[in-house]
This record gives sequence, structure tokens and C-alpha cells, in this order.
Amino acid sequence: MFISNARLHPQKLICCLGIVATSLGVMTPNAAYPQTTSVPVIRILRVTVAGGTTFKLQENWFRQSTEITDNTKKCGVRTGEKFFVASINDNRNSTTQYQEGNRVERLRDYYTVTFDAPLPCNRTNQTWYIFKNHVQQLQAVPIRQF
Repeated sequence: MFISNARLHPQKLICCLGIVATSLGVMTPNAAYPQTTSVPVIRILRVTVAGGTTFKLQENWFRQSTEITDNTKKCGVRTGEKFFVASINDNRNSTTQYQEGNRVERLRDYYTVTFDAPLPCNRTNQTWYIFKNHVQQLQAVPIRQF
């Protein structure tokens, strides 16, 4: 049989090659980036506002830190401090707000955060609120060593 006489069907050929390549990729146990293994992401909050900021408990999320007299309900932190985050909610779709006089606080302007370890000023691992403009979210991926 001469090559010039062979009839190639490009659609069938591409389909078959795709199936073979996919099968080989799935069946190879040491693929470069296995699709079944998820890489853990380490989330960090870094305080960026000059002068530091204050984490607040739920009942005080809308108050200015100077208005909160109970020190167990707030936690002051300094610029540059970093905290490992267990969970974070950006409250972007929240319509909750608090108004007092001309001042309006919106929950969507705050992160709701739970940390991996309790904050230094409070020994319990609770959910805290922090003004978004005072912190920066960072992410890190651990490097796997072979």
C-alpha cells in the first residue's frame, strides 16, 4: 500500500489520538502535576495600615475601637504583623449595615476571620472582624521537597 493511496480521516484521527493521550495521562501514576492531589494554600492576613488596627468580636464589628471598653472584645495589632487564617469571608454580598448619626458602617467593608491560633491578646479561638482597608490578604503554597 502506498501512502498516497491511504485515506486519512482527520476528525477520527484527532479523536483517537485525544483518547489515547488522555488515557496515558490518567494512567501514568507519576504525572508532573497530578490532578487528584490538591495543593494546600496557606492564607495570611498582614496589617498594612499605619498605626495598626483592631480586630473586633461580632457584637462590636461596627464600633470604633475607642468605643469598645471591654478589652476582651477587641484586639489591637501593629502594622506589619501577620496572622495565619483558618477561614475568611469577605462579606461582599452582605447588605447589613449600622448607622449612627452621619456615620454608616457596612459589613461588606469588613472581613470575618477565624485564625489558626488564638490572637495574642485573647486566648480563645473566636471569629473576628477587621476593616478590609487595614489589612492585606496573602497566600503561600508550600514547596514540596523530594
